Amino acid sequence: MKDIFLKRRDFLKYTTFLAATSGLSSCSFLQKHFHDATCKSCINPFEETKQTQSTIIAPTKKPEEEIVKELVKDERAKSKYFSQDFPDDIFLSKENYAIVKSLVAKLRIVERYVGHGNFNLLNVDSFYLFTNTIPYCKPITEVEKKFMEELFYFDAAKYGFKGDKTAKKLTDSIGKREVAKVPFSGHFLKKDQSLTLFQKVKRDVGKDLILTSGVRGVAKQFHLFLEKSLETKGNLSKASRSLAPPGYSFHYLGDFDVGKKNMGMKNFDQDFAETDEFKRLVDLGYINIRYTQSNTLGVRFEPWHLKV
Repeated sequence: MKDIFLKRRDFLKYTTFLAATSGLSSCSFLQKHFHDATCKSCINPFEETKQTQSTIIAPTKKPEEEIVKELVKDERAKSKYFSQDFPDDIFLSKENYAIVKSLVAKLRIVERYVGHGNFNLLNVDSFYLFTNTIPYCKPITEVEKKFMEELFYFDAAKYGFKGDKTAKKLTDSIGKREVAKVPFSGHFLKKDQSLTLFQKVKRDVGKDLILTSGVRGVAKQFHLFLEKSLETKGNLSKASRSLAPPGYSFHYLGDFDVGKKNMGMKNFDQDFAETDEFKRLVDLGYINIRYTQSNTLGVRFEPWHLKV
């Protein structure tokens, strides 16, 4: 589905509103690393690239003029229309888009090599090491390391994500003694509170409730976010409306995702909110959703994400 681009008149109207209310210009991101040398007010540098089809069902689209009016009234409209482009969105430069493609290829190789479950616990230093030891993987370069470091430490609020930082250092790790593997899921949960909550929820809701994502290390969050950045043609702001940037995921601290057996990727869209399992979670008082429909964090509604 073709993305909606705002008319020039509405673009100027909206960016003027942003400057007056938020103090952030549309070019507030580090131009040196995430724009071409000559910034073009965040115009998509990959506009001619064929749109990648998302694996997640797209939300309802609205006419562009209606969206501008809604944004002026309520910035939460970005969370509602998370898969659309907005005039102040931040894009990767062409140079860094190429770096992301290279990193994603290496992240995929390492994940296949160590296994999906183990990759969830991998720290960044171990990722670097594996790229140098796996025979069929190209070693990580200093340029790629520098890019990962700059992306990790940059303030994500400047491209629209307003959640809290959960991992303070790029090299932060999750110890294996801190987690337990959940049988038949391929995922780990933090011991004590997270594991206890999941076991209680599954017992009370029923056997069809499954764990779809558990604890995630920094390397895993890099992989997810960079994959999403390719899917959005380099639009970091759009990517952050669906996935927390590296260092900002609450999965690092213990949050987890649940779904219904045999629903596949539909567990990661609003279809899950229509299931009996979700309704039972609500009835039993288990639902403590971090990213609600009315959240102001710049993140889409996630009924499957349980806050610990």
